[in-house]
Amino acid sequence: MKVALLEASHWHVPLYLDALQAPGIEVVAVSDAENVKGPEVAARFGCKLYSSTYDLIEKEKLDFAFVFGRHSEMPNFAEALIAKRIAFALEKPCGVKMAQVSKLRKLTEEANIYCAVPFIFRISDLLAALEGAEQKIPSDYNYMSFRFIVGPPGRYQAAGAGWALDPEFAGGGSTINVATHFIDLFRFLTGKAVTRVSAKMHNRTHRGAVEDYSLLTMETEDGVMGLVETGYSFPSTADEQREFSFTLASDSVYAKSGLDRIEIRDRNNLAAGTQSLRLRLETDIYYPLFVQRVLAECRSGAKPVASLRDAEAMMQVMDAAYASARQGGAPQVLGPIPQ
Repeated sequence: MKVALLEASHWHVPLYLDALQAPGIEVVAVSDAENVKGPEVAARFGCKLYSSTYDLIEKEKLDFAFVFGRHSEMPNFAEALIAKRIAFALEKPCGVKMAQVSKLRKLTEEANIYCAVPFIFRISDLLAALEGAEQKIPSDYNYMSFRFIVGPPGRYQAAGAGWALDPEFAGGGSTINVATHFIDLFRFLTGKAVTRVSAKMHNRTHRGAVEDYSLLTMETEDGVMGLVETGYSFPSTADEQREFSFTLASDSVYAKSGLDRIEIRDRNNLAAGTQSLRLRLETDIYYPLFVQRVLAECRSGAKPVASLRDAEAMMQVMDAAYASARQGGAPQVLGPIPQ
């Protein structure tokens, strides 16, 4: 497959590169308007470097593209690929507003173009562990909570993506950048639409233009609650990059994170005690698996592990979260997403 990387100065791009050196994959072009990481990535694959993503899409014959870049520009890149009928994977959040993602979803469906979104927890050890507890993923959840506090904002500048700290280009801070994964995971695990959202945010840690702490709550129509806590305040080092913890409570099991593990208690068999399983909580390891998964899906004609419909539903919650925060945490009611 002839593959391109669009906007290589994104902090996730390095996580994709090893997987793209597999047999049967040829990285033929790289774009980088930021002009930071692109030359190094292009040199690694011995391919052409473009300063304009649009020039790359116009001039190269591609089978697949991995799309990164500024959140505000992602929808335009995706539309250019759809116009050329090129399959692609689009980095979350896929835009800065739900309306942008809704438009992309409709365009890809009308053109029958493959598009996957890297909601990586859908291919994680966490799901496998939950499934293993009952030979199926529990669906009778009562509540779940996730805390994912990543490193300080300077890491985006160091990666050549200082735009991530500008709300005009990023759409916000830790909420739109990090909470995306857990909004999707809440929807995936419950199998239900989110109907109420509230959020509080601040930038007290770094005093920047985007929020560096966020507390977001979700509720389904039948009262299942989800809590997502994110921030840019963890004092990162190479050996410890972030804080990640979770609790998942259903009628059948109570699961919580431990140190590199998940601890599960079966409510119907308390005599068995706590089942403790090793769990890879270092989320970076799942991006190479995502590369392998989506290229295989694209080749076979399978549906994506996560689609723009999933991104659209996530962004409906995201829009509501920022609206709530602007209103001091006032709850927002969500309706059905138009088809």
